[in-house]
Amino acid sequence: MEVEVLGVGNAFTSVHYQTSFLVRANRTYLIDGPQGLFRLLQERGVPRESIDDVIITHIHGDHVSGLETLLLWKKYFEKKKVRLYTSKSVFRALKESFFSSFSQGFSSDLQGIIQKQFEDYVDFFELGENQVNELEPGLALEVRQNWHPTPTLGLRLTYRGRRVSISGDTCYRPDLLKKLRAQEKLSETRYEDLSGPWLWDADVIYHETDGNPDGPHTFIGDLLKLPAETRKRIRLVHVPDEFETDLLPIAKEGEKVAISSKGEVFLQAEI
Repeated sequence: MEVEVLGVGNAFTSVHYQTSFLVRANRTYLIDGPQGLFRLLQERGVPRESIDDVIITHIHGDHVSGLETLLLWKKYFEKKKVRLYTSKSVFRALKESFFSSFSQGFSSDLQGIIQKQFEDYVDFFELGENQVNELEPGLALEVRQNWHPTPTLGLRLTYRGRRVSISGDTCYRPDLLKKLRAQEKLSETRYEDLSGPWLWDADVIYHETDGNPDGPHTFIGDLLKLPAETRKRIRLVHVPDEFETDLLPIAKEGEKVAISSKGEVFLQAEI
């Protein structure tokens, strides 16, 4: 199994591609669809025809702008649907908010406007929370519900007993999470998933960050308070263009984490 970093930028980047990944096993899975998706795939030598499976973390534009292009291409040029993996809450948001922009189309004679259904473009595979979801034999994906303004998933991929975690967009602030739990805005289970070892128990951790201590994303200062054993496995993504740090490595676009059939983990980061 291999995880490739496609982009490491945030929503406003003009230097990077926006944060996204490819997972290669028996099939190839795209995690989120950033702007300029087809150009990005072409630059990486990935045929768009090879992307039939897509995992979506949430509906913000920097994560789904390219999904619209992919869905339209698949339907009208390849005459097929995309296998879409996400939670019920994210799928509902995709149907109600994301899909409306291209839900209408021409009739076959181009003389009328007809209403399309989201299911005309995708086959939905639900990712259940607090359970192991098998993408294919030997490759499992677990998800958690992040602290973000819209339903958003964190991801945990497991293969041969080894693991790669992807935080997704999340406001990891230990003090804030304690307040939310005290106010019962978070259940005990969700609090533990967001503040405990759920994400940290991985061989490689791709975690979003920002330099703003009061912003809606994870402040770098909070990641730097984690134990040294955890920090050495973190690689930063979803970073602003001007973001710099010598204390944690920023992931490189094109880097790959491979897990061998023997459970060995290899990180190719010098791209």
